Amino acid sequence: MRRWWIVAGLLALTLVWFIPNDSANAAGMNTTQKLESIRRYMEQGQAKYVGGDYAAAAKQFEAGYAKHPYSAFLFNAGVCYQKLDDKPKALAKFRQYLQVDPDAPDAAKVKERIAALEAAMGQAPPPVSDAGVGDAGDAGDAGDAGVPEGGTAPPPTSVPVDDQDAMRSLVVVETEPSGAPVKLYARTQDTAPEFKVGGANPGWQEVFSGRSPAEVALAVGRYHIVIEKFRDFNVSQTAIDVSPGHVHHFKANLSQGAFMAFLRISANVRGAYIYLDDKKKQKPEWGTTPYGELVSAGDHEVLVEAPGFQPLFTKVRVNHGEQKELEVSLKRVNYGYIRVDANAPDIRVAVDEKPVGVWRSGEEPLEVQVSAGKHKLTVESDGRKTFDGVVQIPKGQVLPIHANLIPKYPRGAAWTQAIIGAVVIGAAIYVGNESNRLYDDLEADRKAGVLEEGDERITRGRIFAIGADAGFVVGGVLGVLSVYNFIKDPLPESDIKQGKVLEFRDPKKARPTARALFPSRVVWRQRKKSRETAGAGFHITPAISDNSGFLMIGGSF
Repeated sequence: MRRWWIVAGLLALTLVWFIPNDSANAAGMNTTQKLESIRRYMEQGQAKYVGGDYAAAAKQFEAGYAKHPYSAFLFNAGVCYQKLDDKPKALAKFRQYLQVDPDAPDAAKVKERIAALEAAMGQAPPPVSDAGVGDAGDAGDAGDAGVPEGGTAPPPTSVPVDDQDAMRSLVVVETEPSGAPVKLYARTQDTAPEFKVGGANPGWQEVFSGRSPAEVALAVGRYHIVIEKFRDFNVSQTAIDVSPGHVHHFKANLSQGAFMAFLRISANVRGAYIYLDDKKKQKPEWGTTPYGELVSAGDHEVLVEAPGFQPLFTKVRVNHGEQKELEVSLKRVNYGYIRVDANAPDIRVAVDEKPVGVWRSGEEPLEVQVSAGKHKLTVESDGRKTFDGVVQIPKGQVLPIHANLIPKYPRGAAWTQAIIGAVVIGAAIYVGNESNRLYDDLEADRKAGVLEEGDERITRGRIFAIGADAGFVVGGVLGVLSVYNFIKDPLPESDIKQGKVLEFRDPKKARPTARALFPSRVVWRQRKKSRETAGAGFHITPAISDNSGFLMIGGSF
């Protein structure tokens, strides 16, 4: 039994080891990746909240907390549930918010909110003690008064009505070196003068005191960060404006006595490459959009590029402690590509009646650069009907085209009918001439009075005349049939199928897989290999178009 308990314990440890955990994954990120992930959850949740999709916003904030357990996500999820009039869930989130961050700067206001929700639900509020709120928590929200000296929240009047500014933001403060004392001051009066270190600072209130690195959930408002004197380093300070549902990142370089600047670059193309102060791209890219990181204050050169788009170069200036958001808009290049293959063994492709290449079965599709816009495309192959049509080439994208070339309708029967008809008509002309010659001879003998009544030439002439008439009729019918068979064509015309427009290939990433509409490169190789190993043989291949179906018979010898 003891052995079984040991085995069960080891199995449990193994399962715990291999179960994926978002928090563990988050722990494996570097600081920049972690902050970008937090920022993505926070901003997407804020966007859904502003758009009125409170349920989706709550899920986004909860997902953010599951991966990055910061209290701001809990408060924001609670506001969303309150908007949905789901008071039990809202209460649960606000209570969890205070459990996770009992010294939150707005702890008193959150307690008031909880009491108001409990009153609205007809619940008696539990007793509130000083244990839940520290000195820093008595300040409440920026601009809000604290709780009375007794430590209990005032009786709630009504449940707060929230707008988009109700969302909490995460403020991350770092120092180099770390461990420096950090204090945050909130402006409680709109008319308060600018904060001065060591001054009286009326209209300002301390809301946080700790050491770097520090992460604080703050309400919307004006704040001032002070890194107090640390070892032999001087005081550093900066003013910040906290916007709703954002992640604000600050880092002070204590050796310089100033905060570094934070630069974040986003574009209308996700994953575009960013080069910072590296116009010639001699170093790896700084990041891919959207991306942000602490940088030195001053002027910087920014190059943003992506396959299929025109590179964009710009300059930006950031000041000490500034949070700079640079949004760029990339424009597509004025050309695109057509990527052509077909159901024929080999094809010749022309654009605007100019040959551009040849494609053979087993090869990768033929890819040709063409200026954006409408172009005439011609695809032809021996023994098949030529396709002529107009295609629209998109800017900065690839247009996949699969040509379905229909075999030409066989004209053997028409030629046979034409030849036989010509022979029959030729024979009819011959016997007709013979009939006319016999008629002339008989007429001459009749006039000379030497024609006998039973002359065999009379019968032979009649047979020749009837044969000539019949030959002309049969030859004419065959001629008409041959003309009809030369003109008629029961098979449809060749056509093309355009696949989903693709982006340009990115040389820095793995080659994209082939489109599902047409055979992939692997399939082409397998077909080629099967042909090479099959040797001589006979095969029948079904072919299907939009209008008909038929069998293609062939072989290799």
